[in-house]
Formats: sequence, C-alpha cells, structure tokens
Amino acid sequence: MRDTDSIFIFQKGFNYSQDGPGNRLVYHLSGCNFRCPWCSNPEGLSIDDNAQRLTIDDVVKEALSAKMILIDGGGVTLTGGEVTCQRDAVISLLKELKKNGIHTCIETNASLSGCEEIFDTVDYMIADFKSPFADKIKSIGGDIETIKKNLLYRAKSGKPLLVRVPLIKFFNCTEDTAKAFALFFEELNNTGNENLFFEILTYHEFGKEKYNKLNMEYTVTDGYVTEDDIKILLKELKNKDLKIINT
Repeated sequence: MRDTDSIFIFQKGFNYSQDGPGNRLVYHLSGCNFRCPWCSNPEGLSIDDNAQRLTIDDVVKEALSAKMILIDGGGVTLTGGEVTCQRDAVISLLKELKKNGIHTCIETNASLSGCEEIFDTVDYMIADFKSPFADKIKSIGGDIETIKKNLLYRAKSGKPLLVRVPLIKFFNCTEDTAKAFALFFEELNNTGNENLFFEILTYHEFGKEKYNKLNMEYTVTDGYVTEDDIKILLKELKNKDLKIINT
C-alpha cells in the first residue's frame, strides 16, 4: 500500500465540541515532530508497533456509519500526535471525507512546510501556538517562521481557524510573552477573517501517568498557571479586539 492509502493511529473515539464543532469522531494520528515536555499523548510521538493501521476506505466507512450522530455541525477530526506528519495520507482522507459529505477538522502545531493542500482542503482548523518566540519554539523542535507563515496562509483563506495558546508557567507565561502573542494574533486578525477565533488552555498533567507507564521521564515541575497569569494574557488579547472563545 502507498502511504496515501492508509493512516496510522493510536486512539479513536467520540468527543463533543472540544475537537471542533459539534459531535465528532476523533482519530489520534501517530507521529509528531515536536517534543513538548508536557505532552498529553506521549504514546503517539512515534509510529511504532503500537500504532494501528487503517485504510482510508475503512475510515470513510466508519465515518459514514456514524453520520447520524455527528450532530450540531459535527464530523471527523484528525488530531495527534501531529497530523501533518502523515501529510499525503491526510490529504487523501480529507478529500474522501468531503466527497462523502463529512465535515472535517484537524488539530495541528502548524510547524511543517508543504502542507498548504491540507489547509486548503480541511473545513475547520485548530492550531496550537505555543510561543511567539523563536528560541522557545526551537527548543521543542519547531521553526517560528514556518508556523507563522502557515497560520497566516490559513487566516487569509477566510476559512475557520481556531488558534489555541496552551499556557505553561515555565514556558510561555510572562507579560512580555503575552504582548508578543497579542501582536502576532493582531496580524492574523488583520487578514479580515471573520472565522478567526482564539482560546486559552491551561497546563494539566493528563500525560504524566502515561510517561510513567512508558518508562519515560516527565520533566515538568513548574507548569501550573494562576488566575493572574491567565488575566495578563486575556487582557492583551482583548486589547486587540480578538474573538475569544471557550470550548
């Protein structure tokens, strides 16, 4: 099989509203180019023997069989891991789902180049923007300019884009960082996209137990944020008249 005929996943299930609009059938794709120490899904960092291989046809059939319960604008969400690590297969899958009238969504770190066809095809895009600073993004495996370019590309399309900030105390939680977040988000907002939204997520340790089970070291010791930390970022975002939502 060519890599356009199947995808590798490590988890699937249904979720309402947190992974895109409405009730969604969510596939967690294996493989990620980032190494965030707070990762919630360390079991999905690589494509290994634990990954399940599904054909594109199987996923489409599964989505069609669930179509009646994909209510309130629901559909299929591809998350990770990092979706764009399986770019060619994802493009094929998104196109087949659209042919069959299934609403599509991806959750991505938007850090890989050459993914414009994914961004053009998917109905709804959710992107984690972890830091506005190049050194911070480089420390977890990414390039800030590629991320900004990708987010601007999607924003300029006018299609729905939700940008999420995972607020992590030691990583991106200063007043200077909040101002830098807001400046770039203002640039996105200036594209005139009426379907552009922003959300603040706060640190949790949902992945910590998984690290232990995988015999991996969980290194975060200063992740939790305070209400004041959230208010600092929220104030900067509101000052730019951004559409802030809470899913």
